[in-house]
Amino acid sequence: MSFKKRKCLRLLDRNTYRIYQSPNLIHLCKLWTRFLSHFRNRRYFPQKCTLIFCLLLAFWNVLSASSGFEELVDRIVAVVNEHVITLTDIKIADKFGIYEEELNGKIENRFLLILERMINQKIVIDATSEDIFVKEEELESALKKMAAKFDLGEFEKKLDEFGLDQEDLKNYLKEAILYQKILSRRFGRGVSVSLEEIVSYYRNTYIPSQNRKGIESRPMMELLDDIELRIRQEKTRKQIVDWINNLKKQAEIEIKSDILKNIEKSEMEQK
Repeated sequence: MSFKKRKCLRLLDRNTYRIYQSPNLIHLCKLWTRFLSHFRNRRYFPQKCTLIFCLLLAFWNVLSASSGFEELVDRIVAVVNEHVITLTDIKIADKFGIYEEELNGKIENRFLLILERMINQKIVIDATSEDIFVKEEELESALKKMAAKFDLGEFEKKLDEFGLDQEDLKNYLKEAILYQKILSRRFGRGVSVSLEEIVSYYRNTYIPSQNRKGIESRPMMELLDDIELRIRQEKTRKQIVDWINNLKKQAEIEIKSDILKNIEKSEMEQK
């Protein structure tokens, strides 16, 4: 099932969070749309007929779901402020390595980690009223960088696997880049680091770490810049996490993590 075809009519079974697509129902909806178009320029509009049609749609959904008339094309794994995240979205992000730098080669719970990042993205973008944009040149550069990680022909093969073209993939990249831009603008000014914090990090973190490795510790004066940078990064990361957690409290989030766990486990067993 191609990416573009999945943009057709979708029926959501709220009990199983599966997305169904019924070719017969799509055809029926097209006929109904044509029928209604004849009344748009008239004072009379068939509202009662529309109500009846909606009831018929509901009945069709129940009937087709129980009899297997439709095709299962995807599963919803989360809904964030009315934004839907599907299993296919997770797989695309995984296969194309959109968040590979953050995953840092992690294998366990990859789908859940990707889902968390996608949820964070949508929450942050929804909460931001600033005019921050992603230029086409940035998308082209990110796309070329992504394609360069694959062997010749493998990139196009993966696009075909998901029924994507490069413009479709840009939508995923755009959201990821926009998210990073928002964080950079909000937290990019940096945080202050005191000498006491550097000394504390050197004594309580750096020296014990070197001792566990059996390596002799370097003098603190040689590490001032490195330690300051690390402390600044950790403090900034904590600020970002606290901010996003606060946004989550205000957002409407529904997660079906059990779907991801079962599917990821199944795929790992197949490998």
